[in-house]
Amino acid sequence: MFLVSNDMTATLPARASLRVVADPGERVAVRCTAGELWLIRDGDPKDTSLAASESFTLPEASRVELYAVTPATLHVTRCRSGSDAASGWRSRLRRLLGLAHPLHTGS
Repeated sequence: MFLVSNDMTATLPARASLRVVADPGERVAVRCTAGELWLIRDGDPKDTSLAASESFTLPEASRVELYAVTPATLHVTRCRSGSDAASGWRSRLRRLLGLAHPLHTGS
């Protein structure tokens, strides 16, 4: 079993598995580019299969186990909501500039 931490492309041999986790405020898209994958979602009694060129998007704060029925290639893309992304670059800029608080303009 492998754990996904960033956007990636992976090739799984048949009968290998991959766990994909979407954190709070994050959406994760899985696209099967070759082969066939079986998706096992926590709490969902109905499993799903993905063939080449099909995709699935995990809702935030969820996880899925991908099982390669045949040798398969997939691409995982992570997206944060706009407000999370905006606050992320602002906090990185404040740290870079050595500022503890947001920029203030005043008299």
